[in-house]
Amino acid sequence: MTSSLFGRTFLLIAGLLVTSLLGAWIVMNERLGPTPEQSVAWEVASLANVTKVSLETADPESRKELLSLLDRREGLRLTLRTDNDQLVEFNRSDTERRLSRFLKLEMGERTQIMGTVNGAEGLWVSVTIRRQPYWLGVQQERLERSLDPPWEWAAAIVLILSLLGAVLISQQINRPLRSLARAITGMESRGQTPLLPENLPGEFGEVNRRFNHMTRALEQLEQDRRLALAGISHDIRTPLTRLRMEVELASLSQEVRANLVDDIERIDGVVRQFIDYARAAVLQGSDTDDAAPCVRAAVERWCDDGLRIALQCPENLPWSGRQVDLDRLLDNLFSNIARYARSTGPLDAELKMSSQAGTLWLELEDFGPGVPEHELERLLEPFARLETYRSDREGTGLGLAIVNRIVSRHQGRLELRRGQDGGLTVRLQLPSTKPLTGAA
Repeated sequence: MTSSLFGRTFLLIAGLLVTSLLGAWIVMNERLGPTPEQSVAWEVASLANVTKVSLETADPESRKELLSLLDRREGLRLTLRTDNDQLVEFNRSDTERRLSRFLKLEMGERTQIMGTVNGAEGLWVSVTIRRQPYWLGVQQERLERSLDPPWEWAAAIVLILSLLGAVLISQQINRPLRSLARAITGMESRGQTPLLPENLPGEFGEVNRRFNHMTRALEQLEQDRRLALAGISHDIRTPLTRLRMEVELASLSQEVRANLVDDIERIDGVVRQFIDYARAAVLQGSDTDDAAPCVRAAVERWCDDGLRIALQCPENLPWSGRQVDLDRLLDNLFSNIARYARSTGPLDAELKMSSQAGTLWLELEDFGPGVPEHELERLLEPFARLETYRSDREGTGLGLAIVNRIVSRHQGRLELRRGQDGGLTVRLQLPSTKPLTGAA
């Protein structure tokens, strides 16, 4: 809780309220009124004096009736004090010790104060009536009521209401920040977000205005980037197509023609990978609810090109997304194996596909030479290639970077592992771009 702004705000406000209430309680007890122990001491001393005066002035016939009346109405008991009384001192707690101290201040230091007299519990004080020693007792129930006044419950209610107020205040402060966080998350996952309200008070309104300005600027930048990509695709690939046609029609030897065509296709492939990497930054809608046909088509296409892939895939793979994203992802994974992880065994790779709650699970294991453990993270960086493959003429170092970018845009997870016997294992989760009804 303390790691969130809401938690810290709540604790700060609650701490201030509790401190204020505690300070007010201390001031009221110290300056404005007596403590419960002082009040009980005054009351007991007054009752003792009234009882003493009443019994001393009453005639012998009325004393018995007076004692019965005091027992019924005031909860007072009077018993003769002897040397054989079985006594327990009234000092079992700090409250009792404070009450004893206040009683001695009111009734004199020689006053004896007991908690039990001959097995009867309560508050017993020694009094002398007509030179006869007595014990005057106050019942335990009355004593507890006097020492636990109801204002403590009122203070507890005020404290609870104050904490609820702290929660409401914290929510009011943090609601605009949560809206901003959701907007940023939406921008990261979908590439677009609705504008935030700008009519909020103070700094929150200013933050939202600046965020909306940044959002509009990023949307304009994204539109310009798309136009630039379209221009690059047209202005570079169209001349390459024309150049290839001229090479095919030119009077060249078969070897020279093949080398030139290979160079043109390599340049076209590099341009295509650059464009794919840029397009992978944007998540755009959905055009399929089943990934299985796309997966099978990609595997068949690469098997026709000579890659040996064993596929484990159910008949249906519930997943919502764009086929072109899944095609790019699989093509870059298979292209990586075709270039760097060919096997001398019967298979080059094994692909396992599954779907759970609309999320696509993929595990691709190749049987090539593998990658050193310390180089795995660097494989996901753009233009990163291992020293072993620096001389490769076709690779651009963007294959796994494109895969990683597609997975990140779907808010998925990508993991690279080195196999025990060599090879590279790619595991990824690719969530749907929208919830699937009845996805399993």
